[in-house]
Amino acid sequence: MYSTHKPSGEHLCRLKALRDSLKVIVATTEEEAKAMAPEVEIILGHRYLRQCLAVARRLRWVQSSAGGVDQLPCEGLASRGILLTRTTLSSSVIARHAITLAWALTRGLPQAFKLQASRRWDPAGVSFLSMPRQALVLGMGCIGRTLAAQLRSEGLRVIGVKRTLDESVRAWCDDLRDTQTWQSALPEVDWCFVALPLTETTRHFVDETVMRALPAHAVLVNVGRGEVLDTEALIRVLNDGHLGGVALDVVEKQPLHSDDSLWQAPRLLITPYVAAHEPNRAAALERFFESQVQRYLDGEPLEDVVVFDKQ
Repeated sequence: MYSTHKPSGEHLCRLKALRDSLKVIVATTEEEAKAMAPEVEIILGHRYLRQCLAVARRLRWVQSSAGGVDQLPCEGLASRGILLTRTTLSSSVIARHAITLAWALTRGLPQAFKLQASRRWDPAGVSFLSMPRQALVLGMGCIGRTLAAQLRSEGLRVIGVKRTLDESVRAWCDDLRDTQTWQSALPEVDWCFVALPLTETTRHFVDETVMRALPAHAVLVNVGRGEVLDTEALIRVLNDGHLGGVALDVVEKQPLHSDDSLWQAPRLLITPYVAAHEPNRAAALERFFESQVQRYLDGEPLEDVVVFDKQ
């Protein structure tokens, strides 16, 4: 029950070929999903997962098509010992999207696009920010680590921020801070990337104090969760002339309505939650799911297993 695309016929055939006894059924509606749920052992995708969970008595494993799990019924899965795996295939594309947004603001591309749309040749109408030397990455999960690697390959010094210091993560950045020490680095940051999941502790983690601690020229990019950044505070900060630019691929309330005040904020670039999109994603997702099912059938460890927080 995929939420992003309809499974291809070739994909279904490859799944069935993994084992003769394997039965593959597709749910295209909530009613179909709930009717089929009592007999399934594996759910691929999470479109109707909440609706199915209560009746999926034989369920042992859920393979989500998403990277984040904050929208999934993790408590219900954990209480029943159901395995949950996520999908991090898009981390490289998301990281590249985030860096592209940062460069677009740094090089004044939104201003150039407006000039082009109005058919005006005006070099003075495009302003540039200082070339970045140091970046801060909030969240050192798969996206954050990929971001750090790509930024370092471009010559930037990278400060990573993780809830707890982890030596296995330290190698991905030049400096690793925990949530108690990271804010002291803000005044020296040129680019700040938000790649945090949404939890009880990360809601409005990037608040007005954080934004104003960044240099006036700094660029802030959010490709994590919209709720991690305080939108009302962001509007105030931008209207006050602080920050060189902000790019959001996620917002607190999606989709944005046409009368939302966020549209009018200056120096703001918005993409409509498309950082993970690329033409071959569906095919890559299907191949990944197939490889995961093969591992499951063979009794091998699965990739991207979600470790539930202990209560």
